[in-house]
Amino acid sequence: MVGFGIGGYFLGIPAMVIGIVLGYFVGCVFAQLGSDKAVCRYFENPGPSSFYEAEPGLAAFCALGVYLFSKASPKILTDEAAAARVAGGAVSVFPQGEKVGTFADLFCRLAFTKLSFLNPDLLTESLFARRKEAGDCALLGSELASMAIGKEAQEEAIYIRQFLDPGFEAPVNSEDDPWTILGISKGASYNEVKSTFRKLAIMFHPDNQTGLNEEERIKLGETFIKIRDAYRTITREIIH
Repeated sequence: MVGFGIGGYFLGIPAMVIGIVLGYFVGCVFAQLGSDKAVCRYFENPGPSSFYEAEPGLAAFCALGVYLFSKASPKILTDEAAAARVAGGAVSVFPQGEKVGTFADLFCRLAFTKLSFLNPDLLTESLFARRKEAGDCALLGSELASMAIGKEAQEEAIYIRQFLDPGFEAPVNSEDDPWTILGISKGASYNEVKSTFRKLAIMFHPDNQTGLNEEERIKLGETFIKIRDAYRTITREIIH
């Protein structure tokens, strides 16, 4: 920026002002590139971070959400839609709310570029270390678990949630068990059941997804009905 300003000095005040402005923006670009590289290094080897997160653990949370969506079966969301879902989840659970949105969007985008390097074990440990003083690890684990679609993703989510919340009891491993279908522990509160169902209903309802062929739409519809029936069964148990 100084160079642009000095060059502008010899060309007149207007040129100097333009040079300073250009220098400022060039500096911002290089600073952002440096920050992005630091985030990517962290994703490859979670540990001490040298970048600004807005909230401690936000980068690890976003990377874990992206990882879970990468394990989804069936894959019903594009990478862009999955990133938006993870970022939205971060906004809903981190104390600063909407203020973390921009950072979460960036972290999700970068996490997809490093997908093959994401290590859920190290990222979970990093997230726990960064959030244990805040006391909201259980909440973060619950939100991440709601992003798990399909058996493989749910198995990964159970590990993550149990690490973040030692009191969490994994649901019975049965494809027909309604608690397993919703991915929540048996005995969860009605509010948790209702909140989880709403999130899953939005994700799996065929009308909320675009670009599906007829076979995919039918399969998604069957999954939605299974989720709806599980919610109805659990609701009856809780109410009665």
